[in-house]
Amino acid sequence: MPVLIKLASITSGPILELGSGMYSTPYLHWECHRTGRKLVTFEMVKDYYDIAKSYESSFHKVVHVEDWDSVDFSDRWSIAFVDHSPGERRGKDIVRLGHADYVVVHDAVKKYEVPYGYPESFKQFRYRFKYKRANPWTMILSNKIDLSNFTVAP
Repeated sequence: MPVLIKLASITSGPILELGSGMYSTPYLHWECHRTGRKLVTFEMVKDYYDIAKSYESSFHKVVHVEDWDSVDFSDRWSIAFVDHSPGERRGKDIVRLGHADYVVVHDAVKKYEVPYGYPESFKQFRYRFKYKRANPWTMILSNKIDLSNFTVAP
């Protein structure tokens, strides 16, 4: 959450959420509600989709996914938040989001690195910052914005 809050405060473009959550979806929804900022949530798990669907509005589109390969991520994204199932799919989709200003990857901890394909996908990005003040850690990736001086308030 601290990373999403920080990035939402310094960006103004559309936000992509891969995998809805009990915290991320309500936060992103209400943050985008203030300005009508575009938010698109993709969810594969039916129970989570049903919950996320209750947030759908004129600025927030919620889409049920049958096959991640069929989802088009080519739009411009200020923030792309990656926290979807199956976790083993994340590495492939992170690479597909190389054009986003910021890619935020949940669960960036050692036990998920190999199963989720993180090492190879993270290498595809010029700039990387790992937020370790909350567990599980969060990785921020970008090919556009230098993250060497990036900070998140405690």
